[in-house]
Amino acid sequence: MKKQKIYRLLLPLGVFLLVACGQNGNQNSNNSAAVLGVLNGTNSETSASPETLRQSNTNLSRDIQSAFAAENDGSFTFNDNISYTSDDGVKITGNLFIPKSGTGPFPAVIFVNSWALNEYEYIVPAAKLAKKGYVVFSYNTRGFGTSGGLINVAGPKDMTDLSRGIDFLLANAPVNPTNIGIAGISYGAGISLLGLSKEPRIKTAVAMSGWGSLPDSLYGNQTPRLVWGLLLVTAGYITGRMDPVIAENFQKLLDTRDVAAVLAWASERSPNSMVSALNASGKPVYISNNSQDNLFQPNQILPYFEQLTVPKKLDLNNGIHATAEIGGVLGINNYVWTNAYDWFDYWLKGVQNGIMSKPKVSIQKRFSDARVTYSAWPNPNKVERTYHLRPMGLLSPGKITPTANTTNGTDTILSGGTNATTGVPLLSEILDGAVSVPVTTNVNLIDRTNAMVYISDKLTSVLKLRGRTFYKARINSSDNAPHVVVYLYEVDVWGTGKLISHGTATLFGVKGKDTDLNVDLQAVAHDFSIGSRLALAIDNIDPMYAVPKPISLYTTAFKHSTSNASTLRFESE
Repeated sequence: MKKQKIYRLLLPLGVFLLVACGQNGNQNSNNSAAVLGVLNGTNSETSASPETLRQSNTNLSRDIQSAFAAENDGSFTFNDNISYTSDDGVKITGNLFIPKSGTGPFPAVIFVNSWALNEYEYIVPAAKLAKKGYVVFSYNTRGFGTSGGLINVAGPKDMTDLSRGIDFLLANAPVNPTNIGIAGISYGAGISLLGLSKEPRIKTAVAMSGWGSLPDSLYGNQTPRLVWGLLLVTAGYITGRMDPVIAENFQKLLDTRDVAAVLAWASERSPNSMVSALNASGKPVYISNNSQDNLFQPNQILPYFEQLTVPKKLDLNNGIHATAEIGGVLGINNYVWTNAYDWFDYWLKGVQNGIMSKPKVSIQKRFSDARVTYSAWPNPNKVERTYHLRPMGLLSPGKITPTANTTNGTDTILSGGTNATTGVPLLSEILDGAVSVPVTTNVNLIDRTNAMVYISDKLTSVLKLRGRTFYKARINSSDNAPHVVVYLYEVDVWGTGKLISHGTATLFGVKGKDTDLNVDLQAVAHDFSIGSRLALAIDNIDPMYAVPKPISLYTTAFKHSTSNASTLRFESE
């Protein structure tokens, strides 16, 4: 079903990107306003009826229905006509699985739908759990599926809906009130983490491809996530009933307007705002996220995980948003769902299955099935490796070297896009994350008029990147709000660079000022092989991200000195 929904979204997304993205992906504020204005004009009262939505769900979920039929062995009951009323009178709908054998009370798992999906998303995992002796309740969050109301984006109304759902579950199913878990992918993961922190009756959570910080996910390093933001807004209007404030808030980020108010709205919906409450409760949590996820990037979930003192486990997988987890929705056994089932069995049923003896943290290596594992995060045996950046020559790139820079010099670039890029939005991400086809470019051909380029000598030993990469520089821009995108490559003998990680940042109020620039590149695990070279490129435009204003010509000077070094620092081992 999700695969088919993605197909439905690609066409409108393409239209939105054509309108919202100019040459080299630059965001045009007026065009984006027009796009979001059309969406804001959508009349939520004319959304599809429950009957129409049910028929649509049936047509779009053939794969799931087929897998569900294979799981349905008659050992459980399935009630597809569940509903209850929330505090504000909104009707919330869902489905309920109850084991036929045994007398109960049974442990229970609550599934929360992903953005743009509905209660049928998890019927295959629900059937698997019901066969193992769980009561399973899946519900449509408000604004999606056949539930009423407007989408609340994991806000207070969503939390109330969850609590009333637990009330309904305890009153209408043979549930052990001390053994209730919650799980979800994406939107469902965020609500699961918030619910675990706020609802005392939830014992544990499994959060897959979710967020720890919504402000960082939408506006990390003061840079709006253009493509994924437009995709979410588009999908919300097509498949649900959007509160107009959602598109309005995203437009404000694109316009750099009322940003503090928008981030406060997002913070209220962020699990990291509830870390103290979760730690005080001691409730266990399992988190799965993906290294190439440009919606909920790994660097926003890692700080959340670091702050947790509860029993916890984190798997960081290859893949873009939800791709490491989606197979389980179709009943396909995979690494993440195996851990999820084991997690619930241990914490809700007391099954000694070895899940707690596994390493707390695993990170899948780029372009590989292999994983590196750690007993904690940050890795207690972490080694930081620092490389120094030397200025470019007249006809040569700058140097990446393990020894300190001994040359003072300034390189100036013009704003503009280059062939350093994260690739074609969504398509390149899918190819990279799902089938290990990397984004590549010849680093020797990156236009150094519009980009800083640094290249190392051939590596004489393997460089093990195990987490984040940190870029530090000193700049002076002719623009008040310069924007940068930083790309890290592994380069072969022909000069072809595989994109390993990237990061972005926007600065404000810095025109004509010497300013420190610090950019954290997304966390990955990768082995730079012997004989390969490191390359770093920095330019001003990437199709994935919005810039503060329409295309304008400005310069950015990168100042290299012996007293204020420009560096590239790796978390390694």
